[in-house]
Amino acid sequence: MTFFKEKIEDREYQNKIFETAKTGNTLVVLPTGLGKTIISAMLVDHRLEKYPSSKILFLAPTKPLANQHYKTFSSLLAVNAGIVSGSVLSDKRSKIYEEFQLIFATPQTIENDLAKNIIDFSNFSLLIVDEAHHTIGNYSYVKIAKAYSEQSIHPLILGLTASPASDREKIKLICSNLQISNVEIRSDDDPDVIPYIQKKYIEEVKVDLPQEMLELANDLKLLISESIGELQEIGLLKNVQKTRINKVTILLLQKNLQRQMFSGKRTYYLIRGIILTSKILKLYHAYNLLSTQSLAAFLNFLKKIQNGKAKTDKDLSSNKRFIEIRERTAELLEGGMEHPKLKQLEMIFTNYFDESKKAIVFAQYRDTVDVIYNSISKIPGVRPIRFIGQGKGGLSQKEQGNIVRDFESGIYNVLVSTSVSEEGMSIKGVDLAVFYETIPSAIRNIQRRGRVGRFSAGRIFILITRGTNDEGYYWLSKRREKTMKRIIKNIKENPDTIKQDGTLHPFV
Repeated sequence: MTFFKEKIEDREYQNKIFETAKTGNTLVVLPTGLGKTIISAMLVDHRLEKYPSSKILFLAPTKPLANQHYKTFSSLLAVNAGIVSGSVLSDKRSKIYEEFQLIFATPQTIENDLAKNIIDFSNFSLLIVDEAHHTIGNYSYVKIAKAYSEQSIHPLILGLTASPASDREKIKLICSNLQISNVEIRSDDDPDVIPYIQKKYIEEVKVDLPQEMLELANDLKLLISESIGELQEIGLLKNVQKTRINKVTILLLQKNLQRQMFSGKRTYYLIRGIILTSKILKLYHAYNLLSTQSLAAFLNFLKKIQNGKAKTDKDLSSNKRFIEIRERTAELLEGGMEHPKLKQLEMIFTNYFDESKKAIVFAQYRDTVDVIYNSISKIPGVRPIRFIGQGKGGLSQKEQGNIVRDFESGIYNVLVSTSVSEEGMSIKGVDLAVFYETIPSAIRNIQRRGRVGRFSAGRIFILITRGTNDEGYYWLSKRREKTMKRIIKNIKENPDTIKQDGTLHPFV
């Protein structure tokens, strides 16, 4: 007996992974687009055949992703399926747990329902954890996996990820928290996977800041240096050379000062130190916007500081150098100057894009998304749409789902997106991607690349401003990804080094 509505494509690597997953808790590391969902559907089919009256829980980090999996499985399997999230009332969630056999959910919802005894795992025969690299720290996956392993009569866990971590200890922790006894890893160069991998052409596009923007950047550096000098005058970081102080140093100092304040201290130096570290971090952010994003996004941030009510904002907005930087930035924008990345972006779309294709432009900040959207909207054949997270002034999860649907149907052909489109969501048929800036995270870089070329060859452009964080982050992410691949290769050759024994020992 099978619950599949129709025969699925027979792929050797999927069958091998499935056979392993049947035997014990398994972590599957598989590049994006190679069918982790199909493997999990095969395991659902197997567990329901083995335990016909049991239930199965499929966890995904976000509601849109849970919805997407729900729709995919509904098309694949003839199983009574339901979906829950925080937007569903607890009484209704309780009924869904009772009535449906295959349940899709966000982890925060399940964690809350566990605490309120709304859900019990005793009759669940399979827990699927999508984007399993989140199973660390205080993330809900950790508590759910523990409760499931303790309560289930017939427990089995399947963890899915395209990119586990660039740190061996984190990978071991993920495996410990999921009580992994099997590890199945495939990479782009494995013989049984190569036939299904689409070629990706990756090109780095380097730009130089014009002299006027370099002068603004240098003035910002002077402001940062002056503020660090103030910190040292009140006795903080006084034994550290200025050249060795960076954003990470200031963040660590700020956290230390905040801890002291939370413990009850209220000295002048402590309060002044917190104000100064906040001021310096804002200046670092301003510098990053100017050097790697756009003049418009930079000016917007300066205006937010100018109109801000916080002590740090008032300190900065009354500073003569700050006022001069803001005024010069406004003049440059009025004169038609912008970050050279935008010109390169327009050239990419002019030379490599047409109406029949689909593209994603990834950017870190919403202000940059707006600037990019306005820049490429004027190019013939380009129909862009902003795609951002929820947050303040953001898109609801329903709106996000509608945008993805309209993008796939061709109403829009370019998503200008923040990190919301990096993880998990299957966005079909993307031919071209532009990384507007570099990011230091190997996982996020892998996820970004995974959006492109799922069904045919894809092209990726990475925009890099010379002499800025772009260069440092680019090489850092490459090193981290190289480290991740080395760790994964080592785990493939020596899987016992991270396997668990299938007991609750990691939790005891």
